[in-house]
Amino acid sequence: MWKKGRAALATLAVALVPVVCGAELIDRVLALVGGTVITQSDAAAALSFGLIPRPAASADPVAAAVDALIRRQLILDEVNRYAAMEVDPAVVARRMNEIRSEFASPEQYRAAMARTAMNETRLRDAVEANVRIEEYMAQRFGVSEPTDEEVAAYYAAHQSAFKSAGRQLSLQEASIVIRQRLVDEKRRALIDDWVARLRRRAEVTNLYFADALR
Repeated sequence: MWKKGRAALATLAVALVPVVCGAELIDRVLALVGGTVITQSDAAAALSFGLIPRPAASADPVAAAVDALIRRQLILDEVNRYAAMEVDPAVVARRMNEIRSEFASPEQYRAAMARTAMNETRLRDAVEANVRIEEYMAQRFGVSEPTDEEVAAYYAAHQSAFKSAGRQLSLQEASIVIRQRLVDEKRRALIDDWVARLRRRAEVTNLYFADALR
């Protein structure tokens, strides 16, 4: 499923790549975050190489990519401002191998690089930045374990979602999954609130959104 989705996003990325007019490469600016420019090729590369969460099937993938890149840049600026974090090269190397493995052949991988104005060094830097973001978020946004009462309330409200082979799972059987969902939801809410505050105090211009309204 993911490889099919990646193929669809790669097809979209072809339509997003910069165009050549004469000898001049034209790369459309899609957003500005402080002093950072987010371009059409940035969006194409982010979609092609999985540098951002995969957009929902019903979403405008370009709009989703721009929004995700704005969010990513806001977080990365904050990470760079307050945290001097060393990233394990082995983690970056593993992520790079995972990205390459999503392509059917080395030739397709190199073609995606060429289409999106990407190269190995820039991709590795982007992957390293993603790892730094993830490690920073994990350290900053720890949440407490949900109580038994919270687990029971979630189970009661979503009981039909906990079935296996047509059998209703008991609260005890579903509790591990429920606890993880509650932790994820709490953490996501904290992060979303934090990013919203970062965005309010930053200079952010979404030119793709502005164009869509015209």
